[in-house]
Amino acid sequence: MNSNLVEKIKKDGIVKVVNFLNKEELKQFQDIVRYYSAPKSSKNSYWPTNLKLLLFKLFKFEIKKLVHSLKILNFEKKKELKKLADEFYGKKSFLKFIDAYYSPVSNKNIIDWHTDQAYSGSPKPDKFVNPDHFFLKIFIYLTDVNPKNGCMCYVPGSHKIGYAIRKGIYTKQISYEPYWHLKDIRKIITKKENQKYFTNYFKDEKEALLNFLNNTEKLENGSNSHDYDYSLKAGSAIIFDEGGVHKGSQTLEHDRMVLRYLYSSFK
Repeated sequence: MNSNLVEKIKKDGIVKVVNFLNKEELKQFQDIVRYYSAPKSSKNSYWPTNLKLLLFKLFKFEIKKLVHSLKILNFEKKKELKKLADEFYGKKSFLKFIDAYYSPVSNKNIIDWHTDQAYSGSPKPDKFVNPDHFFLKIFIYLTDVNPKNGCMCYVPGSHKIGYAIRKGIYTKQISYEPYWHLKDIRKIITKKENQKYFTNYFKDEKEALLNFLNNTEKLENGSNSHDYDYSLKAGSAIIFDEGGVHKGSQTLEHDRMVLRYLYSSFK
């Protein structure tokens, strides 16, 4: 099963897995996340990724958190998530962090179309992150998600574009300019002075670049197209390369709960 998932991720940058959790697992994780009701990036949203960090909870007498942590770590091993990440990277991977968070209903604006690990600001060339240093993210939804309630939106194949840009800047084959937002990504690709690099880079996969430009033109102009929404029922998951162009949707219908495992190929 892992091989099929990895093949799909390498091709599209993302794959969805229906019924990733059974009913018992879903109920168990729903109860844990609801118990803490921790917002994203808050102290209680993060979980131990190894035995050393797990024992630290014991020393602090956080017994309940220790029990919950064991369940979350045991699930990672049961599902062989690291084995999947190893196969994706083609070498040993590392579980960088686990988080589980609770998002209440809100009409706040969401982050627009973007790519992670983009080069922004004014860094010195030797400070650019290695293009191979990116995360494989596993989102396990503990509540239903749809375009009106917190689903992931992802442009298939766009991870190849994100990597090509990082690689070009890192190796100084194209000039650095800040980017993160979709419009900046498209600007870099279509710049006359960058055409030679992208033509050579995608010489064996020309459709990847053409498809990206065609598929994202309407998104750059503010289209609310739902062609790239990943709606899923509670207990399902998405696994994706964070370098692809993506965004989230507002949480308008009901509270949203997510469990995430993030892997990298570097320590």
